[in-house]
Amino acid sequence: MMAYGGPFTALYRQALEAEWREKIKSLGIPVLENINMKQLLEDPVVTKSWNAASLPNDDLSIENGIIMFGSKRWPLMIDPQN
Repeated sequence: MMAYGGPFTALYRQALEAEWREKIKSLGIPVLENINMKQLLEDPVVTKSWNAASLPNDDLSIENGIIMFGSKRWPLMIDPQN
């Protein structure tokens, strides 16, 4: 998700994660139900510091922060509001 999710909206990211989970299950690979990028990669202390700096607390914004700070290169991010 980190490599592919950046330019997509929250709803599309959720659909991608669901599709990937189903494909993983179909291959017989154990996977947690309803796991998502935020649950797996979020550092709650870091997220709280973003919130204290008045950054939004919605899932899309937190995922964008995870992608920005977890990427080794320049992630492609598109603001769906514009």
